[in-house]
Amino acid sequence: MLDYPEITSRQAKILAAIVKENCETGQPVASKDLVDKDYFDLSGASIRNEMQVLEKLKYIMQPHTSAGRVPTDMGYRYFVSELMERVKLSMKEQEHLRREVAKLQAVNAEVGRRLAKLLADTSEQASFTLLPGETSAVGLANILNNPGLPAEDAKEIAQFFDNIDEHAEQMLRDYGSGLPKAVIGKEVKLSAKSDYSMVVSGLELPDGKRGVIGLIGPKNMKYEKNMTLMEYVAKLLGAGVGVMLFILTK
Repeated sequence: MLDYPEITSRQAKILAAIVKENCETGQPVASKDLVDKDYFDLSGASIRNEMQVLEKLKYIMQPHTSAGRVPTDMGYRYFVSELMERVKLSMKEQEHLRREVAKLQAVNAEVGRRLAKLLADTSEQASFTLLPGETSAVGLANILNNPGLPAEDAKEIAQFFDNIDEHAEQMLRDYGSGLPKAVIGKEVKLSAKSDYSMVVSGLELPDGKRGVIGLIGPKNMKYEKNMTLMEYVAKLLGAGVGVMLFILTK
C-alpha cells in the first residue's frame, strides 16, 4: 500500500479532473482547460495555485515547456486507487459483449485469439489472453497508431507480444486469481524502463481452470472504462456456455 502525500478534498478533485481530461485528450492539461469546461466553480488563479501544490507533491508534472500538466505515475495510481468511480457499460455494449463471448464459447476454437481481438477492438488498446493451452496477443496496430505512446514503449510492448509465452507462467501466478487491476508505469515489471500501463484480470473458467486477460496502452488510457470492461468479460467467461445461451434467449 502506497503512502500518498496528503492532499485536500479540493486538490483531489482537481487531480481527478486533470487525469480525466488527460485521458480524454492525450494532451497536457492547463488551468484554463478546467475553467473552460466548467469542472469547478473556481478561478483560474485558484486552480493554478492548487496545481502548483500537486506538482510539488509529485502528483503531476510539467512536460517540457508546456503550460499544461500531466499526471505522474503516482498521480495515476492515486486516481485509480482512491478517486476513480467505475463507469457503467451501456445496455448496447453489454448485449454486444454477451453475444460475442457466447459465440466464442460455442465455437470453442481459437477462443483466446478471438477474445483478445474483441477486447482490443472494444478498448482500442492492445490486448492479450492467457488461457489453458493458448496464449494470444493482438491489437498492436492500436499501439503503433497512438500518438500518446512513445516509440520506445511501443517497441517494448511489441517485444512483450513476441515473447508472451515466456511471461505466461509468471503472469498467471501474479494475476490469475485477482480482480481487474491497473498496473501503471514503473509498476509494470517487464523491464526497468516500462512507461505504459496494463489493465489485467484473472478469470476462472467453468471447468475450474484459470487464465488472465489484459489490455496494454499508454498511461493516459481510460482506466474507468477499461477496468469495467475487463470485469464484465471475466464474469461472462466464468458463466459458461449454458448460462450464456440462456441469457441470449431471454
